[in-house]
Amino acid sequence: MYVSVVINVKKFVDRRIFIENQLQSFGLQAEFILDGDIDDLNDQIREEFFPPSNMTPAQQSCAYKHILVLQKIVENNSLSSLVLEDDAVFAKNFHEGVERVLNQKDEFKGNKVIYIGSGGNFFTPKSQRKPDQYLYLGHRGRFTDSYIIDADTAKKRLQWIQHNKVIKPIDNLFDEMDNELNIQILWLEDPVVEQGSKNGLFH
Repeated sequence: MYVSVVINVKKFVDRRIFIENQLQSFGLQAEFILDGDIDDLNDQIREEFFPPSNMTPAQQSCAYKHILVLQKIVENNSLSSLVLEDDAVFAKNFHEGVERVLNQKDEFKGNKVIYIGSGGNFFTPKSQRKPDQYLYLGHRGRFTDSYIIDADTAKKRLQWIQHNKVIKPIDNLFDEMDNELNIQILWLEDPVVEQGSKNGLFH
């Protein structure tokens, strides 16, 4: 079993409907994180998480929504949580891909985050692939549109953020903290999610 959490901007109703329909087609439900839009970023939030930097308000909002997701996962003590951004486009074998993650993730002991999308067009070379093995160590994250994480790993990320703050886009920051914290970065092969804002579906 796993819990699904979707990051959505309140006014992006079309994206919300699109991903809800996808989830329903696979018999899934999700909790939507609507808080953390640009207008929600008050002085208290900025003081707690965002020191002066070159980040745009949109980047800060995206980062804060992922922080809210991590907090929710820790609060619920979730063993496996699927985190999706609202432009995630599922492959036809999406359910099979997630099941493969759940079946093989315990072969990698310790903290880990598993990217199930094709963000950045990063792939494990065919020469390194093995029959019936679907998870491989990656050198960086595949962006934050779709990943699976557990409560203990989410807690370590949150502690890092509380100590170091956020001064760069969240996908880059996750890579930095995961390397420092020895959090294993895993890639699902083949990935089962594309970003709709990258393939032309959404602006």
